[in-house]
Amino acid sequence: MSGKPNEDQYLQLKKRYRLEDKIKGSRFIGTAAPAETIEEAAKFIDEIKKEFHDATHNCWAWKVGIGKNQKYRYNDNGEPSGTAGQPILKAIDSTRISNVCVVVTRYFGGVKLGTGGLMRAYGQTAQSLLRSGTAVKKFAVKSVAFKIGFDFVNVIHLIIKNFSAETEDSHYGEQITFKVNVRASKLTNFKNKLVEATNGQIEFE
Repeated sequence: MSGKPNEDQYLQLKKRYRLEDKIKGSRFIGTAAPAETIEEAAKFIDEIKKEFHDATHNCWAWKVGIGKNQKYRYNDNGEPSGTAGQPILKAIDSTRISNVCVVVTRYFGGVKLGTGGLMRAYGQTAQSLLRSGTAVKKFAVKSVAFKIGFDFVNVIHLIIKNFSAETEDSHYGEQITFKVNVRASKLTNFKNKLVEATNGQIEFE
């Protein structure tokens, strides 16, 4: 990653949200949740399908990852092709939220909406849902593991703090082994500081 804002920063929902709307007799229930992996998104979709097992349709879209590693998928779940999953995905794109899964459940109310009507209904429900929720700014992180001598432990902790990095694991043996998560755009600078602070007496794994 180059550290450009659009590759390094993203918005993610704080929690799970739900919104319901009625359009020409049909009930549209939108449910959104954070999903940091494809597996999490699939699990969430299954949960909603079980909850609304008697619904006419459970259409969905998800977007996971950021930058070049971003992946997405959508599904119309029986609605005419392109009328449900794609509008939900476009709603996700318009809010700039990532690591998210949105399911829009429909209970048919007896009035056909037509292709354009369906696209507007699914897209509007997803967009209103995402905009009603709270999204927090997050940063892509990378993991780095290294070994140092005991003499440098205090300065290492200070560098970790200064970079707002997170110690995922540490192990004390003949040397101290650290595994640290640091913002992706700061990784090179972080490693350089570690080398400088330890006079090169650091071993990256």
